[in-house]
Amino acid sequence: MWVDCFLGPFSATSAPMQPLIREILASVDRPFRYVGGEVASRPQDWDRVSVRMCLAFPEVYEMGMSHLGLSILYHIINDRPDFLAERAFAPWTDMEEVLHKHNARLFSLESHRPLADFDLLGFSLSHELTYTNVLNMLGLSNIPWRADDRNGDHPIVIAGGPCTFNPEPVAPFFDAIVIGDGEEIILKIAEVVGRAKRTAANRRQILNELKEIQGVYVPSLGNCSNVGRAVVADINDVPFPIIPVVPHASTQDRLAIEVARGCARGCRFCQAGYIYRPVRQRGGALASDLAVKGLKIRGDERFSFLSLSIGDWSPLEDALSSVHLGCGGMTVNANLPSLRTEALTGPVIDALGRARFGSFTLAPEAGSERMRRFINKGNTNQDLYTSVQKVFESGWHAIKLYFMLGLPGETEEDLEGIVEIANRCRDIGRQHHRRPEVTVSTSTFVPKAHTPFQWERQISIDEVHARQQYLKKRLRGPGLSYRWHDAGKSFLEGVFSRGGQELAPVIEKAYEKGARFDAWEERFDLSRWLSAFDEVGIDPKEYLNERDRDAAFPWDHLGVGPDRDFLWRERERARELAATPDCTTGPCSHCGICDFQQVKNRLAVPLQSFPRKRESRGSQGSPAPRSVSGTSFAGMTKGGAQDDNKGRSQDQTCRYRIRYHKKGRAAFLGHQETSGALRRAVRAAGLPLIYSQGFHPRVRISFGPALPVGMESEAEFADVWLYKSVDSKKVVKRLNDHLPEGMRVIAAGPLSKVTPSIEEDIASMTYQIHLQSSAIDIKDGVRRFDAAQRVMFTRVRPEGQQVVDLKEAVGRLAVIGHDVIEVACLNRPPRPRVGELLQGVFGLSQDSARALCVRKTAVEWKS
Repeated sequence: MWVDCFLGPFSATSAPMQPLIREILASVDRPFRYVGGEVASRPQDWDRVSVRMCLAFPEVYEMGMSHLGLSILYHIINDRPDFLAERAFAPWTDMEEVLHKHNARLFSLESHRPLADFDLLGFSLSHELTYTNVLNMLGLSNIPWRADDRNGDHPIVIAGGPCTFNPEPVAPFFDAIVIGDGEEIILKIAEVVGRAKRTAANRRQILNELKEIQGVYVPSLGNCSNVGRAVVADINDVPFPIIPVVPHASTQDRLAIEVARGCARGCRFCQAGYIYRPVRQRGGALASDLAVKGLKIRGDERFSFLSLSIGDWSPLEDALSSVHLGCGGMTVNANLPSLRTEALTGPVIDALGRARFGSFTLAPEAGSERMRRFINKGNTNQDLYTSVQKVFESGWHAIKLYFMLGLPGETEEDLEGIVEIANRCRDIGRQHHRRPEVTVSTSTFVPKAHTPFQWERQISIDEVHARQQYLKKRLRGPGLSYRWHDAGKSFLEGVFSRGGQELAPVIEKAYEKGARFDAWEERFDLSRWLSAFDEVGIDPKEYLNERDRDAAFPWDHLGVGPDRDFLWRERERARELAATPDCTTGPCSHCGICDFQQVKNRLAVPLQSFPRKRESRGSQGSPAPRSVSGTSFAGMTKGGAQDDNKGRSQDQTCRYRIRYHKKGRAAFLGHQETSGALRRAVRAAGLPLIYSQGFHPRVRISFGPALPVGMESEAEFADVWLYKSVDSKKVVKRLNDHLPEGMRVIAAGPLSKVTPSIEEDIASMTYQIHLQSSAIDIKDGVRRFDAAQRVMFTRVRPEGQQVVDLKEAVGRLAVIGHDVIEVACLNRPPRPRVGELLQGVFGLSQDSARALCVRKTAVEWKS
C-alpha cells in the first residue's frame, strides 16, 4: 500500500512568476518554449554584472536548443563573473499575437526581461530563411530594424553564424557582424562594451572600437575591407560546456560533443568545408571524457560526436568504446552524423548497432560516380553498397539516402543513377529483412559563397519540379519512398546566398506581408517574396545565373574565405573530373587559409597512442560501477540491466512511487516534457533501474494522469521499477539534483506487490482555484451547483461533440476562502477537466479559465 504522509506546505523552489508573464504563457501552445528553468541553465544576478547579453536564435526553441554554438557561447559568457548571458528564441505566431494583444515585449528565458534591456543582443544566423524572424524579434522588442535608426538607449545588435560569410543582405540590420569562430571574439566584444559603460562612451565610439577586432564587420562605418575572420587556433584550448543546458524539448534529443571543426575533403559544393578551414580536431581522451561526464549528469540516452566528416577523426573507434565503458553501465547509444560510406568500419557499426532504432543515414550526394568525381566526393557505388550491406546486417531495417539535384552538368543519367542506387539498396535489405525501407531525400544545389561552385548557375524552380517529378514516378513500390526539399525555399536561398545590401528592403517588404518561419512548410508562401521583389524592383532570377570569372561578389571586400584563384582552379578541376586530395593526409592544396604557424591543420592524438579505458567486469557481466559525485551507475546498461534482469524472479524487483510537485515555470511543461525530465533524472540519479527488453531498452517508469499545462501541483506521481531496494531519502535527494526549476521530489517509497497502477489506484483529485478579481458570484455558483440534479456540459473535440453531466464526476465543490474554491474530481467517467468545470458551473470562457491560477493539492487513493 502506498501511504501518503507528506501533506505539508507547498514549499517554494523558484522565484514567483510575473502575473503578466503567467497570463501570456497560459495563452499559447507549447509554453515550454518560453519558460526557461532547464537543468544546467544559468540565471545570474542582473545587478551584479557589468555586461548583459541576450543570445537570440531566430528559430523556435526546439531548433535553437539543438544548436551547439549557442550552448558553447552561453557557457563561455556566464563563466565570466562580470558578464551575463540569457537566451531568447523566435516566438511562434500564437505568441506573437499574444504579445501584441497585451502590448508586451519579447522577453528572455532566464529573467523574463525585455530584450531591449540588454547591453548586447546577439543573433545566430544559421540559414537564409530566418532573416524575417530577426526582424520580427527586433520589432517585438521595440528595437528599430536598421542600425542607423538606433541610439544609445538600444542594445548593440550583432550577428554571427555561417550566413555571415555573406552578410550583405542583412548588413543594414546589424551594428556589428562576427565572421568566424565565436568563442574568443565574443568575450572581446563584451569587454569593449564593459569599458564603454564605465567610461560613458557613445554608440559610435563603441562601434569604432569593435571595428578594430579581427573578424568584426561594422557595416555602418563604411570602408570595411579585409575584415578577416575570427579563428580559434586549437579547439582543445577553448572552453566547452561540461554540462550543456538540458532542453525541455529539442529536435536533437541527445548530448552533442564537437570533436572536429573544419574539413579538408574539399567537396566542391560544401560551404562549411571551406569557411571552417583549417581542420582542428579535439583530442580523443578529452572528447570521451566530456561525453561521459555529460551523460552521467544529464541522464541522456543518446550522444553524438559532431564533425563535418566524423570518419576522419582518428580516435573515433576508441572514443566510442571509451564512452560506453566510462559510463559505468548507463545505457547510452551513439549517433554519428556525416558518415562517409568508407568510414563504416566494423567497430563503428558495432557501436551504433547497440541502438538500431530509426533509420541509418548515408549521403551519396550524386547518382553517378562521374558526378561524384566532379564534386570531389570520390566514393564509388560499390563503397556505398558495401556500407549498406553492413547496415542491414547489423539490424537496421531502414536507411535514408541523401542526394542533391541540379549540380553543375547534371544529366538524366545522374537522375537514373539515383533510382538504380535506391533499388539496389532495397535489394540488399531484402537479403536480411522481410520489409526493408529505403527513403531517398533530395535537396537542390545552391551555389554558396567561398566555394568553387560560387560562379555556377542554380537551376530554376521549373527545372527542380521537373527533376523531382521524374524521381516521384521512378521511386515507387514496396519499401521505397521519396522526399524532397521545396523548390521555392531553395530559390530564396540561392538569391540571398549571392545577394548584397540591395536585398535588405526585400526582406523588410516580405516581413510586412507576413513572412515568418519560411523554413516551415505550413508557413512558407513564395508569393509574398515574389511580390516583395516586384515592389522593390528586383528580378530575383538574375541572382541564379552563372557568373564570369572576374564577376564581383558582395563579400569580396571582407577577405574572409579561401583564395579566389584557388577556388577558380578547383572549379576547373571539377570539369576535368580531377581529384583534389585531403590536405590533412596529402599535399597542401594552397587554399590560402593557413599561415602554418597559428592557423594550420591540427589533428587529434594518433590512434595508437590513445589509451583505451579498461575496466574490470562485474559478476553479472556488466561493467563495474563507477561514480561521480558519489552517485553509482551499476546495472544500467543494456547488457548490464538486461543481464541483471535475467536470473531474477519478478518477486525480486521493487516498484517505487515518487511524489513530486510542479510549480512556477515547471507548471508550463506539458506531460511529454515532464515525463522526459523524470526519465533523465532517474537515469542521472544512478538508481538500479529495470529496463525494457529489445534493441532500444527504456527505463521502466509509468506516470499518473497528465496535468493540464499551466496548472501547479503538489501531488504528482510516477512509479519506477528497480532491481533492488534503495533508501527512500537517497532517492529523493538524488532525483532533486537533476530536475528543472519548479519540479521537486518530496517523497518516495516502495510499493506492495498488489498496489495497482497510479491511474487505477486514484479515487479522486483535489484542486484549489483562485478566481481573483472575478466578476462572478462564487458562493452563488457553488449553491446552484449543489442544488442542481444535473449540470450538463458540451465538450467540443476533433472527433465531435460530447454532452456530459459534471455532477457525476464531482465529489465536492466548496468555497474555502476569499475568491478560492476547492473541488474534488472523481477518477471515473466523464473525468472532467477543471477548465470544463469552471466553464460549466461559473460560465467562464475557455480563455478566462485557462488564465486562472489552479493548483492540484491532493490525491485520494483507493488502496
